[in-house]
Amino acid sequence: MLNLWRSLPSITRFVVMFLIMLALVGIIFSQLFTRFHDNMLWLMQMTTSIAGWTLSLFFNVSYNDTLIVYKGFRLEIIDECTGLFEMLIFIAAVLSYPTNLRRKFHGFLMGIPAIFVFNLIRIIFLVVAGGYSLAVFDFMHLYLWQATLIIMIGSIWVSWLCLIVYKSRGAKA
Repeated sequence: MLNLWRSLPSITRFVVMFLIMLALVGIIFSQLFTRFHDNMLWLMQMTTSIAGWTLSLFFNVSYNDTLIVYKGFRLEIIDECTGLFEMLIFIAAVLSYPTNLRRKFHGFLMGIPAIFVFNLIRIIFLVVAGGYSLAVFDFMHLYLWQATLIIMIGSIWVSWLCLIVYKSRGAKA
């Protein structure tokens, strides 16, 4: 079986591993927030605090616990708003790629904070949009940011490949 695995092209091995990892990500994420919701509440509260504080620098907002309010628009930060799912997808892509652990660790150091910051920017835009128009909020929340998150995860992963994996391979050659 191991010989069969090694005989597959590396792209096939990557795709298979990534799909397996995505299945694990789905299981892990659902378990974290269903079985351990109270233990994960800190992440939702931290996301609320950082986004709310940032918004308060420019707008008259209130925020507490997991709720941000702007111009009567109330946005509750739930588990899907933390960026954790997107980080787990990125981690799955990095772990699935055939490179050494040092490069993978650099990918985590580069990608996880970038995804966290991008997610905060997403929340800030959604709060402001919701304060002005529910229709704009709905469009941004359901369509624009979903597509943007996918592009962002892929872009960070490709950046990791270019800046860390391929650059360091070229330096050693």
